[in-house]
Amino acid sequence: MATTVTPQRTMDLRGLSCPLVLARIKQALEEMEAGQVLEVLTNDACTEYDIPSWVRRTGKEMVHSVAEQEALKFYIRKL
Repeated sequence: MATTVTPQRTMDLRGLSCPLVLARIKQALEEMEAGQVLEVLTNDACTEYDIPSWVRRTGKEMVHSVAEQEALKFYIRKL
């Protein structure tokens, strides 16, 4: 069964590495309304662990994540 998530905003952060990726995510979520979903595309291997950990620590919700050939995709809900 496929998960369908409709993000209100998408950020293509491929080519950037942590901690810059996390800083950009934090900034984007601060500009969004509670309940909205941010889609993040990245190709930094560290983000596979860093983003979910950051989401848990900061009180956000990881709606879905998937590793595709061209990018890791994360769907984060601002609570």
